[in-house]
Amino acid sequence: MHPADIRDVTVVVRVSDHATTVEACLDSLLAQSIGMNRLEVVAIDDGSSDHGPELLARFARTHANAVRTGRQPIGTRPAAARNMALDQASGRYVIFLEGSDRLHADALERLVETADAQEADVVAGQPESLAGTSEPAALYRRSRASVDLYNSRAYWSLSANKLFRTDLIRRKALEFPLDAASGADEMAFTAAAYVAADNIAVVADAPCLVSAPARTPALTCVERIGLADYLMRSAASLRPAGPQRDYLLARHLELDLGTATGRSLFAIQSRDELERTCWAARDVLNTHLTHGSLALLPKPLAVRLALLSAGRFSEMSHMVAYETDKERAPARKTVENGRVFTTLPFFRDPEVGLPDELFEITDRMTVSQQLTRVQWTDSILGLDGFAFFEQLSTRDRATEVVLRQRGTGDEHRFSVTARRDEKLLNAKGKPRAMGRFSARVNLRQTTSGWPVAPGVWDIHLSVSFEGVTKEVPLGRERAESVDLTSRAPVRIAPSPTSAQHELAATLFCTEAGDLAVEVAERLPLPQGGNSAPAEATW
Repeated sequence: MHPADIRDVTVVVRVSDHATTVEACLDSLLAQSIGMNRLEVVAIDDGSSDHGPELLARFARTHANAVRTGRQPIGTRPAAARNMALDQASGRYVIFLEGSDRLHADALERLVETADAQEADVVAGQPESLAGTSEPAALYRRSRASVDLYNSRAYWSLSANKLFRTDLIRRKALEFPLDAASGADEMAFTAAAYVAADNIAVVADAPCLVSAPARTPALTCVERIGLADYLMRSAASLRPAGPQRDYLLARHLELDLGTATGRSLFAIQSRDELERTCWAARDVLNTHLTHGSLALLPKPLAVRLALLSAGRFSEMSHMVAYETDKERAPARKTVENGRVFTTLPFFRDPEVGLPDELFEITDRMTVSQQLTRVQWTDSILGLDGFAFFEQLSTRDRATEVVLRQRGTGDEHRFSVTARRDEKLLNAKGKPRAMGRFSARVNLRQTTSGWPVAPGVWDIHLSVSFEGVTKEVPLGRERAESVDLTSRAPVRIAPSPTSAQHELAATLFCTEAGDLAVEVAERLPLPQGGNSAPAEATW
């Protein structure tokens, strides 16, 4: 419990032109399970109708101990209203809402509990619907105690309707920038809070927020390009040059500049205006684009922006038409020397001269896999399952099981036998008939002629088709029938170093669910000891 004069959370509500919906917003705050004694509301009216001030005054009178109101002149930027409210916030946390938003009854309680339990500086709560928003669905697939800003889609969600630790805002002197266009102010604020945060958490067990689709002002393409330029300048100020800055820039290249130079270009009737737009976008790219940020973008967009950066506006327009064509066939893959390229327009076009690296997707190859059976037969570990590349056929197979010792990196490789299964398909329904495998991992005699040495050995699958190879841990995805809990050690061989000892192997799963085997030297057990039977299927 906290002293009565310290509120857990301050809810900032910007009324503006939401006078018809703000009553529902305020009612949702009154219904919060956290209780009015643990929250305060700061409602700022920056230009609503006559109904708005009247409603806020009544709300403040009814809850005088928990509600403060303020008014900004009509036409005031949203950033000024939010900063005015932020100056008044006394809660340990603060969340920013529009008057058209509503919170689920237990939303603040769950958000605050998560922030306290995980020591999070920012907590993103799941919206009820992603329709009409730019919120990334991947961020809200599950609740998480911590997300890595530079290895997640958190930065793709820059709305300010999140829970922020007030102390973080005060220490870092964060505020909504007054020189930003509408919408850019909250994105710049949230971006700065993300970068400054020691921990970012996600609450996705149930929806927290009901938010109306964003009503963005009508901007010309040139204005949108200026908005993208502002956001990229802001992002560049947050991190030094390097992979982390590249990651931030990639978001703005994709969602902001990418949108401004995409389908909307077709609405420009004047050739002069179209050319001015392209030159403006090119100037922004030449200021901010890096090889690292370009490599993170979807490949069609990366090609489009590379053409734009090179001043090839005609080819860029062709690329926009290609991207927006819903009837086009999927791009073919070109595989050469273990590298995979997507054959998009202008691939190896000598007149355009774009580098192969722009089209390479080798590092984006995704493996679908599942372990379907684990069986000991004496010292031989039998492994059955399937593994294939989503993007490639199952021709030219060279898949292997790899045992790698922790600490030393020593490894042993074992070939697998392919099993035809005409019903095996990838996520898009395309056949991967030779993607099933069976492997016999003989721990008693490796290619060196010796047993596997004592130690912990992680089990990987080196998936290889059409000359493309990618190594993945084995076992994280497994059939329900495969149970690897609490298994007894299996004798695999006499000890090569001591006549009085033997080697025994214990199969187990890591915390992440990956398969591993521990080989240990021990005294032989008496008859009837707790070794696994000579043949055991799990």
